[in-house]
This record gives sequence, C-alpha cells and structure tokens, in this order.
Amino acid sequence: MSELNSPQATIQIDGEHETQTGWLYTMTITWAEGSTSDHELTLAWVDHEHLVGGAISPSVIAKLAARLAVEHYKQSGMPARCDVANLRRRISGFDQLIKAGN
Repeated sequence: MSELNSPQATIQIDGEHETQTGWLYTMTITWAEGSTSDHELTLAWVDHEHLVGGAISPSVIAKLAARLAVEHYKQSGMPARCDVANLRRRISGFDQLIKAGN
C-alpha cells in the first residue's frame, strides 16, 4: 500500500480496513538491523476528527502515528497492536507532531 521511513525503521502499511468505529491498519516494520515485525494500528473516527478535522486522509494520519509509535517505543517496546487514542496519551506533544507532519 505505502511506505514511510523513520531513522529506526521502514514502515510498510499493508492494509486499511474500516471498522465500526474507524479504521484498522496492518503494517510491517523493517527495523534498521534488518528484522521485521507485524503490527496493527487502530484510528477512531473521533480521533481523526479531533486531530485534523477530517481534512487529511485517515491513511496519512495512520502513517504519521505509526512513525511516532516507532520512535517512541523503539524495537524492543513496540506493541503488536496500538490505538491512536492510546498514543495520544502516551506520547508528549502527539497532536502537535501529527499536525506538523502533514
């Protein structure tokens, strides 16, 4: 689907699926040392609306959120599943970083 690079990894978004409350993204992360891991990221409509007022595609927000998660958790702590609402609480300045990244 699409790819995003970070100093720690390359993030490949493999799929986008609508859910009852928003979207589910499946992704493969190729870490700097060469190993890969599979992850899921959920983005609720309410978070999408809060972050960008619906003006930016959800897939763009998902890519930016995935990059921030990789930078925050690093390889050793990256969860198999994460949610944008949870990332907003855990990563200082998340909302501003998302808005600045698009």
